Parts: sequence; C-alpha cells; structure tokens
Amino acid sequence: MKTTMLQLTVVASFLIAGPAVASSDHGHGKHANHVSTAAHGHQEMRTAEGVGIVQSVADDGSSVVLAHEPIAELRWPAMTMELALADPALAEFINSEDHVAFVLRQIGETDYEIITIQAIQ
Repeated sequence: MKTTMLQLTVVASFLIAGPAVASSDHGHGKHANHVSTAAHGHQEMRTAEGVGIVQSVADDGSSVVLAHEPIAELRWPAMTMELALADPALAEFINSEDHVAFVLRQIGETDYEIITIQAIQ
C-alpha cells in the first residue's frame, strides 16, 4: 500500500509540475530558444543573422535598440528590443534610423549580443 501511494504521489507531481517546467520562458517570453548542451557540459554557442532599423544607440556604445524583422533561427517574431554590442566600437558605424544587417552570438541560455552590425541600403 505504501509503495502504491508513493508511486501515485510521484506520478501526480510530474503531472502537476511538468507543464509548468515545460512552459518556463526564462524571461524572454515565447521567443526564447533553448540550446542543446555539448558533450562536456559546455553550452553550444549559436549565432543568428538579422536585419532591422536602429532606433537608438547608447551613448557609451554598449547597446542599441533595434526594430528587427523576424529571426527564424531563434524563433523570434519581429519586435523592438535593446541588444548589447560585443564591442562598443561597433556603435561608431551606425546611427539612429539606419537600416542594418547584424549577427547575434549567444552569450547565455537566452541572452544574445551583437558581434557585427553594418548599415545597408
């Protein structure tokens, strides 16, 4: 009887907790995309390309606010968001309202930074 109760308790906890864990978005809403872990426990870093319009550039060159088109590789819809620049020198080549192409690099489970950015026609 105790074994049956324990089994029922374990099954019930999976039924209750499972959907909550599966739907966790780690603060990035429905556009978060989890990456598989490589052999030695290191997270595989991913890059993705995007295009958008610069809304603003931080005075210190640390970030930009972009209105970007959907990024299919990350399952991100079109949105406006602030993204860190890997190198503040990248900010020297862009201005507000520039149409840009950029490459993102994953730096955390759900965090990305821009590693290249350039104005396009």
